Amino acid sequence: MSGPLTLLMLGTVNHPHVEHLSLAMQELGHRVVVGGDVEPSLPESVLPAAGIDIHVSPQVPRRTVAGAVKHVRWTKRLLREVRPHVVHAHWIPGFAFFAAAAKASPLVVMAWGSDVLRANRRQLAAARYTLRRADLAMSDSAALIARLEELGAPPDRTFLINWGVALDVFTPAADGRAAARARLRLDEGPTILSPRSLSPVYNIPTIVEAFARLGRVHEDLRLVVKHMDVAVRELGELPHPERVRLIQHVPYEQMPDFYRAADVCVSIASSDSSPRSAWEAMACGTPLVVSDLPWVHELIEHERHALVVPIDSDAVADAVQRILGEPDLAAMLAANGRALVERHRDRSVEMQRLSSVYSGLAGGVS
Repeated sequence: MSGPLTLLMLGTVNHPHVEHLSLAMQELGHRVVVGGDVEPSLPESVLPAAGIDIHVSPQVPRRTVAGAVKHVRWTKRLLREVRPHVVHAHWIPGFAFFAAAAKASPLVVMAWGSDVLRANRRQLAAARYTLRRADLAMSDSAALIARLEELGAPPDRTFLINWGVALDVFTPAADGRAAARARLRLDEGPTILSPRSLSPVYNIPTIVEAFARLGRVHEDLRLVVKHMDVAVRELGELPHPERVRLIQHVPYEQMPDFYRAADVCVSIASSDSSPRSAWEAMACGTPLVVSDLPWVHELIEHERHALVVPIDSDAVADAVQRILGEPDLAAMLAANGRALVERHRDRSVEMQRLSSVYSGLAGGVS
């Protein structure tokens, strides 16, 4: 089908993934309506200010039978009201499952990672049901696509898509790291950035332990832990506490400067699938230390694009020390990382691919 479509996006209405995909499709001319829950730890959704209607799902637990039934009924009502050409549902055992149970069609379901990689038995049963009924199952790494196929997604109904990076926004610092630190009111000195949330899966304590060791050698070394929550959080007792900054949610437009301000970005999740933060860091020319997970090896080469490490504080500290102590290595990782993002993670290319997928699915509806 050619021309603008009406798209119904289901998921957490104030989560950046849902927001950014919705805004991207609106930029391409589609009408987008978003439905789902609200995550209280995140700021209010930016979508209404952009002219995108949101519909909040029932305020009942989704994990109970009664809660699931209410969500399916709510989804059916939303389908009748919006009459979308395509439904795109996020989080396989959650809103994607409700959409499948509501017989949404054509239905695109999208896995984020932990929803299938760390799922319990109940979630896996919901995922299998959903993947057998979806018109297309997509995710952002081949490793996660393989997991979807293991759970029953037909290989000819899977699609690899990436969130992409806005290459004209996430750029290396033209005026240097010190200038970026000054704009963010960060202290001067070499800086480690952790850009992930404080959930246990992201192993922030391991990064703190690595900083404890490095901080004894580098008296001016700083650690910035940048998380998504709007609430003030604590990390407990910290090493070199005067040199640690814990920063809550900031507008997304500020994120490029956080990467530019850092001498190294550390992302050591236990479970992951091609996270945007890793690609954004590389796009900004920030050397990356990343945990050794399957998604990494699809494109990233150790010691060429990033340093790939086990989830171990000594291994993280050794990698960060190499980047801080070997300027040629840091410069090579920065240049190669940026070039890799330009070749494979251009947001405009990825979003156009997704729009084309929607049009193809809508065109197949009789």
